[in-house]
Amino acid sequence: MMPRTVWYPGHMEKGKKRLKELASQVDVFVEVRDARAPRSSSSPLIHDLAKLKPVCVVLSKKDLAEDDKTKLWIEELSSCGMPAFAANLRSGIPGGLRGKLFGLSGHKPKWRELRVAIVGIPNVGKSMLLNALLGKRASKVGGIPGITKGVSWYRANGLLLLDSPGILDPKADRQTNMILAWLGCLRVDVIGDYETLSMQLFEFLRSLGLMPRLLERLSIAADEEVKAEECLAALARRIGALLPGGRADFERAGRFLLESFATGRLGPFTLELPQG
Repeated sequence: MMPRTVWYPGHMEKGKKRLKELASQVDVFVEVRDARAPRSSSSPLIHDLAKLKPVCVVLSKKDLAEDDKTKLWIEELSSCGMPAFAANLRSGIPGGLRGKLFGLSGHKPKWRELRVAIVGIPNVGKSMLLNALLGKRASKVGGIPGITKGVSWYRANGLLLLDSPGILDPKADRQTNMILAWLGCLRVDVIGDYETLSMQLFEFLRSLGLMPRLLERLSIAADEEVKAEECLAALARRIGALLPGGRADFERAGRFLLESFATGRLGPFTLELPQG
C-alpha cells in the first residue's frame, strides 16, 4: 500500500474552494508546469478553473527539458485552448506572455489593472514567475474592496497578481507521484526512500531510451542494459558513498542522483510526451 501523502484531501478542497471564489475576481489564470513532465506537474484544479476563466500555461525550467519535446507540448496545449509558453524563469518571463494575458482578459474594465492568479503544484516556479512579472517595483497590496481577503496580492506594471499556494492531488497514482519526486515537487519520504526511487528512475529512463545519456552524464562506464542496482552501486563508488567494508551506500548515492536530476545538473531530460 502506498504511503499517504502529507497533502490531505481537505487541504486540497480548501484551496480549490478559495481559487473558485477568486475566479469571479480575476481575469486570467496562469498555470505553471515543469517542462520536463507537463502532464504529471499539472494542477489538479486546472480543468475546473478553465471552465471559469481563461488559462494560459507556462512551462517552466525549459532549459532542463528537451527543446523538440517542449515544442510538441506547446502545440498540444495551445490546440486545447490553453496558450502555452516555455521559459527559463531565471532569465525572465517568456516573450509575448504579457500581451497574451491582456488579450485573454476579454471584458476587463478599463479603469483597473489586469488581475492574474498564478496557480500550480509546489516547486514548479510560481513565485519565480510572479517576481519576473512584477519586476523590482512591486508592492504588496492589502485589503481591496470586492476581492477575497486572506491572500497575498501584488501590484506592478499594470498587473494585480496573486501567488496561490501549491496544491497536489492526494489521489494521484504512484507513477505520477514518483515523477513529481524526481522533479523535486514532492518530498521523497512521502512515497518511499532515495534508494528505491533512484532505482525506479534508472528503469523509467531505460524505458524511454534515455539510459545511455544518463550513464554518460553520471560518468558511469556501463552497458545500457546494466541493472539499476549495479548502476547505483557504480555511482556510489564514483562519488565515494561507501559504508564500512567498502559496501555501497545506496541511500546516499540515491540522494545524490535524485537531487542532481531534480536540479538539472545531469542535463535536459523530458519524461512525458503529449498523448503518451
